[in-house]
Amino acid sequence: MNRFFLATLIFVLAACSANTPTVPADASYFEITPAPANLDINSTSEQIQRALWESASKWTTLQMDGSVTWYLPDGSTQLVREQVWMDPIRSRFKTEVTGVTNTSQKVLKLIDGTNIYDADLTLGQVQTFPIPDFIRVGQYIPPLVEGEAHPNPIWGQLGTPLSLLAFASDFSQNGGVFKPISIETIAGREALVVEWTYSGNVFSSLKMWVDAQTGILLKLQEFNKNGSGQLEGERIVEHISFDVTFDDSLFVLPAGLQQAGSPNAEAGSVPVVTESVPPSAEDAGELYFFLQPRQVGQSIQLARVSGVCVFDSVNCPPMQIVNVPFAFNFTINALSWSPDGKFAAFSYSDAPNGTPTKLWIFDPAANTWTSIAEFPFIDPPFWSPDGSWVAFRTQDGLGSEDVYVVRRDGSELKSVSLNLPAGGRPYIMDGWYTENILMRSALPGSAGGIYLVRASDGAARPMFEAQLTKAQFIASPDASLLAYDEYDYNSQNHILKVMEPDGANAVSLASFAGGSIYPMVWSPDSSLIAFNYYSNSADGTPVAEVYIVSRDGKTQSLVYKGTTVGRLLFSPNGRYLLVEETTSVSGGHLFLINLATLEQKILQAPGLTTDYDWYAPSWRP
Repeated sequence: MNRFFLATLIFVLAACSANTPTVPADASYFEITPAPANLDINSTSEQIQRALWESASKWTTLQMDGSVTWYLPDGSTQLVREQVWMDPIRSRFKTEVTGVTNTSQKVLKLIDGTNIYDADLTLGQVQTFPIPDFIRVGQYIPPLVEGEAHPNPIWGQLGTPLSLLAFASDFSQNGGVFKPISIETIAGREALVVEWTYSGNVFSSLKMWVDAQTGILLKLQEFNKNGSGQLEGERIVEHISFDVTFDDSLFVLPAGLQQAGSPNAEAGSVPVVTESVPPSAEDAGELYFFLQPRQVGQSIQLARVSGVCVFDSVNCPPMQIVNVPFAFNFTINALSWSPDGKFAAFSYSDAPNGTPTKLWIFDPAANTWTSIAEFPFIDPPFWSPDGSWVAFRTQDGLGSEDVYVVRRDGSELKSVSLNLPAGGRPYIMDGWYTENILMRSALPGSAGGIYLVRASDGAARPMFEAQLTKAQFIASPDASLLAYDEYDYNSQNHILKVMEPDGANAVSLASFAGGSIYPMVWSPDSSLIAFNYYSNSADGTPVAEVYIVSRDGKTQSLVYKGTTVGRLLFSPNGRYLLVEETTSVSGGHLFLINLATLEQKILQAPGLTTDYDWYAPSWRP
């Protein structure tokens, strides 16, 4: 057995042997010390990729500090300094980010082997979460499979720009060419300068300074993807030390920090469903989403993956491309599935100039697309809970709007917004509540009515009066509660609440200082709500945290951390949560969380490749 595969095998066995390894300070998961990468100007693209992939095996602890500069579109710059301490074998990590230019934030992220602490040192506030077991991966070497990406789960919890340079294996999984340019010295170490160009592209997207011996990144430059060569960001390591011994006190949270800006329920990364029986193929459903090519000249496609692939990789059938009778040239929204999963509604224009828009009904069994309505512009449609109606909002492009319902076969098309007060226009359609459409005024800055509009005859009645600082109202599938995000302008808190349909008995489930809450979605059995909370890191980039909370607010768990979350979807059986991450290291992709174990993984299926961005997912029941 050669050294490369032996080292990989040892890593896998060690990583799986226990949640918290008990090893001496200078020990490693690798019984055989891997040889240095020994990169030089003659290294091939494959050798550079291998060095990045194996880099975690070549050090046990790491300390580094440096700077991160973002070049903003308005011509200004934003500069932060960052210090990093990493002890992956013991699941201990610490980063401090301090703003220098255009930001005054000072942020501490600390993982002490038991808990995760996100602290704002400027405000003296901290959020605390138990460590999920899936991040106890030690010296992580991911599977290296063409077209697949397995990001290091630790960085998903840290989320700081300089710390990413230590997770070089994330960069090794990008398809493309690694071209050696020169040799330079960074932080006193020899570095191979590498330009990375995505497969099929002409211009390079990244320039990396790769440590010649360990394979980690010592410097990274990111360029605009339009080929202009415009520098968008630069990260530079100024000091670095490997295999040092850390005092335990380094990973102790500073005294005096207050728990604030976190959920008001006890939040933890603990399982949120009980998996009494294994999922079956019958209740797995299908995942539909769009493939966005990165190469010029290729077209967007609609893809279908069996839900079996979520929990059974052995019996996962190949991905399929769905034939569509029009080209995808304009903004795309997810398919909207009928409750029984037999049909999907989809608004899209097949005209060269993008108007008029047609409302299409897709029959996956027959693979047919039928146009049942046409207006200048149609917003994404909603199915009624019983599947008998499709509701949709139209716009004429001149400032006027209307709301219509129609049967699946195109019959009984009619406007249902005529009885709404004219003074509240325009109206927003939030979805359905029993046989009624939930609508509210979109006028800003004043109180406005929330109305139930009956689909059969358009009869409108006030639901309750509410301030328009509230966001979308989302009815639970059992129609017993409405969920919404209430913003308090005085405290600047976002509060996730549920209340009864008449506006009574509101209950606060979670509260956050600043940021925003979006999106949110109910589980199929109405027992849970999944929601994403956005905040900003010290460099101004978004930080996304996905939580699951029970409808009474008594139990809550942090299940995912990323950068930008587009959509959240529960599986039809409620045992999995799909997260649409639009800016992961490998691009925009779909991640799945097993709610019984909180294990997370990227969606995989034969024929599905990360050479495309995946977006606008829907889960067909």
